[in-house]
Amino acid sequence: MRRTGWLGQGVELPVPPSVDAWQREEGVQTYDADTIFDYIDGIGEVYRAYNMRRVWVYRYRREGYPFLTVDLFEMGTPEDAYGVFTFERDGEEVGVGQGSDYAAGMLRFWKERYFVVITAEQEAEGVRQAVLRLGRAIARAIPRPAPLPSLLQALPPAGRHEESLLFFRHPMILNRHFFVAERDILNLSLQVEGVLAVYPMDRAKVRVMVLRYPSEGEALAAWHTFGRAYLREGRQEGIVRTENRRWTAARRLGRVLAVVFDAPSRQRAEELLRSVRIQEVRP
Repeated sequence: MRRTGWLGQGVELPVPPSVDAWQREEGVQTYDADTIFDYIDGIGEVYRAYNMRRVWVYRYRREGYPFLTVDLFEMGTPEDAYGVFTFERDGEEVGVGQGSDYAAGMLRFWKERYFVVITAEQEAEGVRQAVLRLGRAIARAIPRPAPLPSLLQALPPAGRHEESLLFFRHPMILNRHFFVAERDILNLSLQVEGVLAVYPMDRAKVRVMVLRYPSEGEALAAWHTFGRAYLREGRQEGIVRTENRRWTAARRLGRVLAVVFDAPSRQRAEELLRSVRIQEVRP
């Protein structure tokens, strides 16, 4: 393995030769965005939706114990690494990297533009400890942390369910968390940044979404497409009562589009939309 440390894009990170009594097997498998389906069927689309560049796969063996597998993904940007981490969180934060999630023998974490998944075939004595030690060693090999996506600053902090935060670029990712439409009515792409969060309110799950487009023209086109398909008769005011008898409100400023979905009243929708801090993220 090339023990090259931190040298930039496309460079394999050093991973430890052993952890506790697990030894790393010789060789490493490598896949890119075109060959990822040879390794991971189905979920490979999730990684591609976050500008995946490549993944290195390592295996650790200990006689009489489950294998440990390390999938070390290099994503296009730190925002993408954070995003793929937010795609699925159902475990406990264990303090590895810049954000982590551990459950049932699987550790997921991100740091800078890397997203790492360490999986044990099954849980057994010493497995959790080995997985966490291995994760911490890999995280240390990435010396520079990255800031969180700046678009998160637009989301109102009050009342926000932190575990619901999602960074996305692709309609498939958005619809997996909150279904908007069968077709892409927001004109999403790998150059668009989006964040979504849940705000529990009056027994309702209100969602706030903020999108930043590469240009004002693209944001304007998305505003028109979304307005025609979703706001319909409420396009002029930017607010509508939907079939579920809840309220959706939207506004655009420059190349940023903000939407509040499923508020329990018109007043709450308008208040929450006003609290979105578009000015802070519209350079």
